[in-house]
Amino acid sequence: MPTQFQSLIADKTEGFVGREYVFDAIEAFIANNPKGYFTIIGDPGQGKSAILANYVQNMDCIAHFNVLLQGPNRADQFLESVCRQLIERYELDYDSLPMNTTRDGEFLGQLLDEVAQKRDGEAVIIAVDALDEVDTASYRDAANILYLPAYLPDGVYFILTRRRGVEVHLTSFAPMQTLNLLDFQTDSERDVRTYIGNRVNSSANLCQRIDVWRETITEFTNKIAEKSETNFMYLRYVLLDIESGLYQDLTLEQFPQGLQGYYEFHWRRMGMTADPLPVEKIKIVYILGEVREPVSRRKICDFSGENEYAVQQVLNEWKQFLHELMKEENRYSVYHASFRDFLHRQDILGQHPVTIPGIHQLIAKNELKVWHKLKGLLRSCRDE
Repeated sequence: MPTQFQSLIADKTEGFVGREYVFDAIEAFIANNPKGYFTIIGDPGQGKSAILANYVQNMDCIAHFNVLLQGPNRADQFLESVCRQLIERYELDYDSLPMNTTRDGEFLGQLLDEVAQKRDGEAVIIAVDALDEVDTASYRDAANILYLPAYLPDGVYFILTRRRGVEVHLTSFAPMQTLNLLDFQTDSERDVRTYIGNRVNSSANLCQRIDVWRETITEFTNKIAEKSETNFMYLRYVLLDIESGLYQDLTLEQFPQGLQGYYEFHWRRMGMTADPLPVEKIKIVYILGEVREPVSRRKICDFSGENEYAVQQVLNEWKQFLHELMKEENRYSVYHASFRDFLHRQDILGQHPVTIPGIHQLIAKNELKVWHKLKGLLRSCRDE
């Protein structure tokens, strides 16, 4: 398993259930084709990354996960990561990566040809997650996304994921197949019920809340499954909220419907539509949604112009939507891109004066100020 992605894989596979229909389809594709690209397509929160993480964990294959809001998500990062893994896994004769490794897909193609000669009849599988989160400015316009090869040697298979409705440029002369998770609603509903059942069986807090609602476990499972719209990100958030003691004033019938409905519900519950509008809080949440890498509390203060207390209050209120990276200074980013989608919705943007260009301007202005300060320090050092 790639060291770089161990924490991500552990997080995505926690409590993982089912999806046998996906793994069976991948296995059949590899068995019936000499090489090729297999792509899993689904909506935000349906579990594409979890499926791929589980597959990587079980198959111990080469892997790369693109992450829009935390990184990595550039073509050069993909090429360096996968080329390094191929060299180490198949003990290829390279002491270091050549200078042209990240320029385009030429060196990757060369390595795949070499690996194909050493594979001893075994499939070479490379899993790549979230093509829709790749920075499209990181590779040439006419090129395949991430410089993925148009030609594959026999025995080489790429297993990809991307969001439904987001087209990516991938031309290949190898066999290609897609699997849309929405085509497997019955299987997904079964997996959702299994997931809920497993969580209930392992949580005394959930069982206690179900008793308070005077629901049977079967009734609870059916109602939450229906509210989730087979979205695992919804289940992740809602079941954690119930365990934490939220929603005590609601019946199960009053729970939000679907992932976007859940975001709307939490937005209102946190007072983001109150009169007067908490513009400072809204601004901080939008900054978290627009930064392209995890940022410290101090940095959020710099971007927003707000004090540390105000920033920490927002971090506390929205913690279930954030990924926290433990360093000298803890750094924060939005956990899932679907929350950023919610913030970009026109009906949400229409509720307050904060704008996306305005947030970008705040971030850019601060970065420019830091750059001018650094430039001044360098000039002072030269003068001395």
